[in-house]
Order: sequence, then structure tokens, then C-alpha cells
Amino acid sequence: MEVRCPECGKTVPHVGEGHYCPYCAASLATVEGDETIQAEEVISYNSPWDDRENLGFVRAFIDTLMQVLFNPVKFYSGMQREGGLGGPLLYGFIVCEIGLLFALMWQGMSVFMPSFMDRGGFGYMGTQMAGMTFLFFISPALVVAGLFIASGILHVCLLIVGGANRGFETTFRVVCYASSAQLWGIVPFCGGFVGGIWNLVLQVIGLREAHETTTGRAVLAVFLPAILCCGLTFFGIMVFMSSFRGGY
Repeated sequence: MEVRCPECGKTVPHVGEGHYCPYCAASLATVEGDETIQAEEVISYNSPWDDRENLGFVRAFIDTLMQVLFNPVKFYSGMQREGGLGGPLLYGFIVCEIGLLFALMWQGMSVFMPSFMDRGGFGYMGTQMAGMTFLFFISPALVVAGLFIASGILHVCLLIVGGANRGFETTFRVVCYASSAQLWGIVPFCGGFVGGIWNLVLQVIGLREAHETTTGRAVLAVFLPAILCCGLTFFGIMVFMSSFRGGY
């Protein structure tokens, strides 16, 4: 049985001895009987996307998108932690593909306009358009692989920092729904940058709420790959400089 603490909002796996929350020591004596049932209903909250058979595909997609982008704390705190990978994967695939389509469209326009003004640039434009067309056709495989790889790396980082209180599926769901930020790519020029930043913010919020960990651990898990890459790069440069100096 799982209940939610009325004080700190944490999920308590069971009402332990003494009826106190293990996180904040608040009394859980009132979370009994009918109120326990209400708490369980909060825990088993379905996102609109999980309820798309009743809501309809389009409405479920739009409602989920709006909740993730503009009310992520509420969405992730009530998100189902388990229930299969297929639903979140389909959602993440759709938003990533739409974002990529618009990104390629804006890129194509940026290539087309200068080439249109300069007749000698049509050969370059043809090469660029062929490359973007090829990327679009292989993008489904890249998107699916990217969601799994990103989730795996993020979950390992969360394990390293001690914030993984749930399994891989929970992290996978966080990453897939956080991909909603890719739709900022609809906005030309700056949309991709805004979407990238907001995606990181959504991942931090999602990990904190879904894994019930601290903000610090969630932030560290999200940025740990970048920190490690920068550290290894710096170490490599220092080794190279030391060997270079040693040769003289």
C-alpha cells in the first residue's frame, strides 16, 4: 500500500510503525480509511497520454504537452512510474519527429534563400537538401535509439549520485515526456536553443519528482555527462601538453 504524506508530499511505501512519515516525521494517522483510498488514487494518477483511449489521441497529446511544458511539477509528481515503455516511447517519438521536421524546414529555408539569390549556389543547395532529406528518413531509428541511450545514461548518472529511488522505466518516462521541449523548434532561429534549455529543466524536475530525490542530485545527474566530458577533455589536454613539453 502506498500513501502520500500530507506534509511533504512524498510517497510512503506503507504506513510504518507509529504512523509517521520516514522523510519528514509528520503524523500519518489521518491517512487512513477513506483517506488512504484517496491517497492511493493520487498515486495511480494517469496522465492524459496514458488515458488516450478515453480522451482521444489528439486531445490526450495536447493536454499532456501543455501539462509537461507549463506545469511540470504537477505532471511529474503524479505521473505513473511504471506501466510499460510503449506509451511514453510513442509520445517522445512524436514530439521529437515534429521538432526535427520544423528544424529541418528552417534549415532548408536558410540554405534556399542565399542560393536563390546566387544562381551559382544551387549546387550547394542541392547537396544540403539531399543531406537533410536523408536525415529525415533515418530519423525514426535515431530518435528511438536516442531516447533509450539518453535514458540509460541519465539513469546510470542518477545511480552514481544516489538519487535513483525508482527503476529505469521511471527515468525513461521522464526523458520521453521531457522531449516535449523539442516542439520549441517550431519557433524559427531561437526555438532550438530554448527547447534545449527547457528540456534540461524538465529532466531535472522530472527526476526530482518521479524519483523523489533532491533537486541537487537531479541537477548533478543531468549535468554529470557534461562534467565528465569536460574533465576528460581537460585531462587529455594536460597530458598532451606535458608530453609535448617533455620532448624538448
